Amino acid sequence: MKFNKLLLFVLIALGFSACNQKPAKTAADSNVKYYRGVLFSETPWDNEKGSRELTAEEAKTINNYKFTYNESKQLVSIEYNRNNVLLDYSSIGAAKITYTYEGDKQIKRFFNEKNEPVKNGGASVFEYTLNESGTRIAMRFLDENNAPIENRNKVHNFKWNKLPDGMIQEVRFNLAGESTVMNEFCPFYELRFSYDENGYVTRMANYQADTLYNCTAENCGDIGVSYFLFENNKDGDLLNFSVHNTAGQLSNLYWGWAKRANVVDANGYVLETTQFDQDNEFLGGKNLPISKSEYDEHGALVKRISLDKDKNIANNPADGVAITKYVYDEQGRRTETLKYDKDEVLVVTKG
Repeated sequence: MKFNKLLLFVLIALGFSACNQKPAKTAADSNVKYYRGVLFSETPWDNEKGSRELTAEEAKTINNYKFTYNESKQLVSIEYNRNNVLLDYSSIGAAKITYTYEGDKQIKRFFNEKNEPVKNGGASVFEYTLNESGTRIAMRFLDENNAPIENRNKVHNFKWNKLPDGMIQEVRFNLAGESTVMNEFCPFYELRFSYDENGYVTRMANYQADTLYNCTAENCGDIGVSYFLFENNKDGDLLNFSVHNTAGQLSNLYWGWAKRANVVDANGYVLETTQFDQDNEFLGGKNLPISKSEYDEHGALVKRISLDKDKNIANNPADGVAITKYVYDEQGRRTETLKYDKDEVLVVTKG
């Protein structure tokens, strides 16, 4: 009798415990993650990473980046979507990116909101070479027929190397095998990237023969450009982006600004961006220094407003636009972009 009572007690206890256990995640659940955003990056060496994770339920009503992994924990796709409807205004250069793996190669392709193949920077395919630990060490651009090509910046391939000091060295080459610059606006040949303990980029520096180098090409301003500094918050949101010469002075880039400061909200969305010149004064000339952004409940940008240094709404000297509004359908697809002057009169712009 005692044995039966004891057995009954154990069975009841086990049943109670089972009822209070959380259901195990399925393989499909564990291989899919949703994020509000993706981390800022300055080089294709970086692995794509999401920021501010969402639940599958939240992803039904919030614009998100859906990361899908295979059984080996390798990333196989990123989709910018809401409730599994692809959207065409992502920060990753496409509505969808896929990754396939062949030996030591990671093959990256791009698709639009209709799931049709598209180009990124003039290339259809980014073919990465991975080392034994899965780190990217090289990449080349291919066309839709997998033939080698140069991208729109006349770069064919990248090579990366982790240096003894921990910095990542990046060099680029054209189809002829000649060393080439990052792009015409930032004419740097060798770059070295520094990262903090969270993996967030903190510096991009211009080097020549193991020496920090001051670029004095036409697009590097009147005092030269040597390195960029990036300040991030604990979530990886970019708060400050500044440009410096070898002496540490702020230095204007081709577009006239030397520093950009962002204000972000609790979701990581940029609410305000302020631009400064190399004298650490508000950007002037044919530019407005401040822009404000507003978002809807889905996280979609609905309004961008240009402001002068006193935070008055002002018309952009280049095109007369002060306010840009974005319209969406009920599934989150952008249907219209409307531009207005500061008095909210519709402005017709070219393109």
